[in-house]
Amino acid sequence: MGIKLHSFVQGRFINGSVIICIEKKEVGMKKIKVAMIGYGGIARSHHAGYHLLEKEGEPIQLVAVCDIDHSKFESHIGINIETGSVGLPTDIHTYTNVDDLLASEAFDMADICLPSYLHKAYAVKLLRAGKHVLSEKPMALSVAECDEMIAASNETGCRLMIGQCLRFNVQYLYLKQCVESGIYGKARHLFMNRLSSQPTWGFEQWYQDTDKSGGCILDMHIHDVDMVRFLFGEPEAVSSITLDGETRYQVVNTRIFYKDMLVSINGSWGEASGTPFQMDYRIRFDKATVLFDGSKVMVYPQDGEPFEPELPCVDHIAEEIRMFIYTVIGQVQNESNPPESARETVKLIEKMRESAIRGGEVIMI
Repeated sequence: MGIKLHSFVQGRFINGSVIICIEKKEVGMKKIKVAMIGYGGIARSHHAGYHLLEKEGEPIQLVAVCDIDHSKFESHIGINIETGSVGLPTDIHTYTNVDDLLASEAFDMADICLPSYLHKAYAVKLLRAGKHVLSEKPMALSVAECDEMIAASNETGCRLMIGQCLRFNVQYLYLKQCVESGIYGKARHLFMNRLSSQPTWGFEQWYQDTDKSGGCILDMHIHDVDMVRFLFGEPEAVSSITLDGETRYQVVNTRIFYKDMLVSINGSWGEASGTPFQMDYRIRFDKATVLFDGSKVMVYPQDGEPFEPELPCVDHIAEEIRMFIYTVIGQVQNESNPPESARETVKLIEKMRESAIRGGEVIMI
């Protein structure tokens, strides 16, 4: 079964073959100059994405990196996913202060890889400085902060996108295709897991401060919550039960309610130190079960032999950046991952926290 990515790259991949759907090497096409804000763990994945895109000839150039800690420019940071770290070339300028960056560097787009509690302030600052902004998830700590970011984008005319990276991950886009095409019938139940030990690599241990990270429910569980919305739209209700540990909402079980379908998601920062990171899903359709074990997707038809669908090898962070580039250039519309949708995911997380405080009470949306 082929796949069409639901993003800028829709139609680029069919049965693993690359089809260029936009002429990206137009004569005189301006390169979008990018400055990365924050150079911690996830920023290394973004850097690798820029490195790949530049090698492919995309109209993008990483020109500067800014981090308050100058030692980050020369250090490796291990996180719970492979960061694909590449060395920082000497022609990339480094800064330890965003004001100095704005005063000294000519760039078009900012890629915010800062701790969650800084997303809103720096997104608004950079948008108002005339820069397009790609910001890591979560969009912000609250819906009110999300609204400030969207307002700044609308007021300035600068583009804003949030890095909900699963929307560019082929294993999850295959699931999206199955749901939308109805090839296996209607979805009946979905189980998802995203499990890790407590992250300890953050600047000044910000992950351990719930007021700064939001805990697992906002920082990591949000990936699967956003994917459920991406797959099925807005739910009728939600219920969450949580356990506290080093942070509030450290372990989470969430039920998301749709008519005639059961959705259950687990998220954890509570695994023992050294436990491998795990992400997976299992979905039952009328005619098949589709399972992703973290490394490959398998389809188990109700009638027929199990098979592994042929999926392209894609760097989802690079694809996320690629789509934003062409959004900035004006060649595509961001219909698959607009900031308004990221806002709604944060809103759903707020409802989940309300449910957890009430002992798992079902909260209508």
